[in-house]
Amino acid sequence: MTTVTRLATFRSMVPVDIYLVRLDRPEPELQRLHGLLSGEERARAGAPPFPPRKRRYVARQGALREILGRHCGVPAAQIQLVRTDRGKPYIADGGPRFSVADSGDLALVAIARREVGVDVEQVRPRAAAPLGTPGFFERWTRREAAGKALGTGLRGRPGGEHALSTSPLDVGPGFAAAVAVEGPGVRARLRTY
Repeated sequence: MTTVTRLATFRSMVPVDIYLVRLDRPEPELQRLHGLLSGEERARAGAPPFPPRKRRYVARQGALREILGRHCGVPAAQIQLVRTDRGKPYIADGGPRFSVADSGDLALVAIARREVGVDVEQVRPRAAAPLGTPGFFERWTRREAAGKALGTGLRGRPGGEHALSTSPLDVGPGFAAAVAVEGPGVRARLRTY
């Protein structure tokens, strides 16, 4: 492959910003993030102090809103999220496509100009043994990411008019992750929230 061909291939790949969000946040930060949530999200989260599962939800949703706000150039609290009839979230007024996933204390937020899906799974040694090879988690996250990009979940099968590209992500030890995007290739840019 020539340098010109490599450059053309690189340029045709779809850029995807992927934010790594640690969900273990101190209480003052959680209260600040709680203030960014919609009324529906606040009702789901409940009131402080939050139990562990609700803490992770508030951290994930608050971070998602801040990240989307930066990309859209509007305050995080003004982002209006809606869902398709199949449950895929999107921004009501248009804007970038996004996907969010979490497992354990890590969330990933993927932002792209085309349909995108992301998945992350915490890999526990006890869990890996009965499921076969460690490659299971890579295959699982790729399939889940593709389903999220299509808006079908695990029921959907990539193909037809939906040309998806998937790629594994290195998000640190103990996790398997993947991203899928509509288009000829993925150019993932990992960022820390």
